[in-house]
Amino acid sequence: MHKLKNNIKNAFTLIEVIMSVIIVSIVVMGALQLQEQNSDMATYLMKRGNAELDNSLFLTKRVERYDKSKKSAYEILVDEFKIKDDESRQLLKKIEKKINITEAVPIPLGSEETGILFTFYSNEILLNGEYPSRYYTFK
Repeated sequence: MHKLKNNIKNAFTLIEVIMSVIIVSIVVMGALQLQEQNSDMATYLMKRGNAELDNSLFLTKRVERYDKSKKSAYEILVDEFKIKDDESRQLLKKIEKKINITEAVPIPLGSEETGILFTFYSNEILLNGEYPSRYYTFK
């Protein structure tokens, strides 16, 4: 019996090696998929952030007069700033949004019991483009 124990070698079987390769492959594929999703999310966030910067160009005091029309950032800003650089003008002309503005809705504050009532008005500015956004104004 003692002779048999000495002849047994400790080694992995073929099935154990195949199973370990499969497990490592699954882990690596999962890590690659997570990395791809993170990359896609980072790209989306960068584009969305740039779109928000573009949207801010349309939020002037005079935006309400462009309701239900499609305008470029240049058309919105030309009355606000003197844009001398031709390259800047061309970039602003490429940024276009469809502008929709809702009617102002009265929002009362206070109570009738205290006699303090104040009403302000709010409306919604919808900027439709590649990444649509909503903004609210209060008067």
